[in-house]
Amino acid sequence: MRVAFASMKGKYLDCGFEDCFSFSLFDFTAEGYRWLETLTLPGAVPPDGEGGGAVAVRLRLLKGCRLLFAAEIGNEAARRVAKAGIMLLETEPGAEVIGQLDKMQTMLKERPPLWLARALLRSAMEEENGEEGI
Repeated sequence: MRVAFASMKGKYLDCGFEDCFSFSLFDFTAEGYRWLETLTLPGAVPPDGEGGGAVAVRLRLLKGCRLLFAAEIGNEAARRVAKAGIMLLETEPGAEVIGQLDKMQTMLKERPPLWLARALLRSAMEEENGEEGI
């Protein structure tokens, strides 16, 4: 499953969703995880209200992601992220990206929370059906 982290430098959750111009993308499975790429917003991002605005641009960039980790996010943006089928996990600012992935691996091995099990199941079903995600 594809997992995105709102991170300007790639190592830490160092920006809020609406302020972030780059996202670290990982593939996460029961066997482990691997870095895929850094997604970067195009140069000029329209303000909200114009063609969906900045949130819409970020959601298009995150298409196919199941989970999004962000240090903070506004209520309207959080609603739109959820509507796009991406589960949002607000995390303490400055948390390490790899630390969050390691925590998810530990949860998966011990007793996975329902949200994690559902996200993995949904991702597997989409892969099986040849879908890219929302």
